[in-house]
Amino acid sequence: MHTLTKRDLAVLDGAQPEYEVFLVETSESETGDDRDGWWLMNVKIPSESKVYVVQTALGRTKLWKRLDIAVDFVKETCPRVSTVHVLLRKEST
Repeated sequence: MHTLTKRDLAVLDGAQPEYEVFLVETSESETGDDRDGWWLMNVKIPSESKVYVVQTALGRTKLWKRLDIAVDFVKETCPRVSTVHVLLRKEST
């Protein structure tokens, strides 16, 4: 898994004009713990075939309980990104 910290995002935002941000609704199986319904942030750089997961300074996947707080983080940390994709988890029936 490829990862970025908040500091890495600031460098990326200044150096790489084109990248995509995805806010992904998590499920228990994705994070390995009871974080169902939380949000994580993925960053995709079009010139690479990699997707980066944003993590905290302590090395854990950065998660938000509310989507609006995650969006505020993106606005603050990635001011040059023009589009944020929101991916909802589909419930199995």
